[in-house]
Amino acid sequence: MSSSKKIAIEAHNLTKRFDDLVAVDRISFKINEGEIVGILGPNGAGKTTTIRLITGIFKLENEAKVMIYSQDLTNSPKQLKKQFGIVPEVSNAYSNYTVLQNFIFFGTIYGLSKKRITARTSTLLERFELKDKMHTKIKALSKGLRQRVNLCLALLHEPLILILDEPTSGLDPMSVGVVRKQILDLKEEGKTILITTHNMQEAQQICDRILIMNHGKIIADESPDDLRKKFKPSSTLLFKVQGSLSVEQKNDLKTFFNIIEESNNRISIISNNPLEDISKLNEFINKNKINISDFALKETSLEEVFIHLIKTDSHSNGGVHHEI
Repeated sequence: MSSSKKIAIEAHNLTKRFDDLVAVDRISFKINEGEIVGILGPNGAGKTTTIRLITGIFKLENEAKVMIYSQDLTNSPKQLKKQFGIVPEVSNAYSNYTVLQNFIFFGTIYGLSKKRITARTSTLLERFELKDKMHTKIKALSKGLRQRVNLCLALLHEPLILILDEPTSGLDPMSVGVVRKQILDLKEEGKTILITTHNMQEAQQICDRILIMNHGKIIADESPDDLRKKFKPSSTLLFKVQGSLSVEQKNDLKTFFNIIEESNNRISIISNNPLEDISKLNEFINKNKINISDFALKETSLEEVFIHLIKTDSHSNGGVHHEI
């Protein structure tokens, strides 16, 4: 019998005010060990403030509580903060130091012994393919290589939890691929990873769960697939007709499907059950002896769901928007 997963982060009633502005508004959530969880939201939604609360940068207010592996952050802040490895959006590596000098400096800050720093440096340089750059100054590296260094520095003290703020922002496609692979590899090794990102494709590809925030509240907490199915379940069947449909054929098509759009012999059908509707479409095509080309099934994207949820929530809040 397999044991249930440990809870890496448990946040209760997180709240943060800046004068009269409520940046985070009584939110609670749990993150299991080994999960990749994305926090998404528009600018000012409260994402960064939430990260600062759970990592102890901001003091908890009122009845708020953060548990890290069942230990209260307030009772053991120094010990529990060591469980975090943080990769900020703006690099915290010293630009005039070489890669190796940064490793030594940060290792010393973390309280690692010289022997441990040497061992971890060797392992990470090898893993992130940075051995040939170890004596290069940070300012001379490409943004992709700098981000690899940032990941190494966050992993130097072997934390259990990684916090990544926009980890692939501004990177070229090859560097994006390298960073994403490393994130997925770290998950396989049991690391718990919390990501803030505006990249919907990235969130859909690598996150196990997504927390969508707006106006300081969590308005959705689901897997990417469940979000798409639950909040915007329809997909679109797209195809092009060779020639054109007769009036009778168009009317016949409308008996098969509810929502149909046509433009220049290109037809799109809104579908809540793509497999069933593809079968219906095949029946219609065979019955009417129609030739089609360029058939495609366009599933609802996470970006469409995100926009739908934010618009709906903002409308219910009277269109209020704030920047934090």
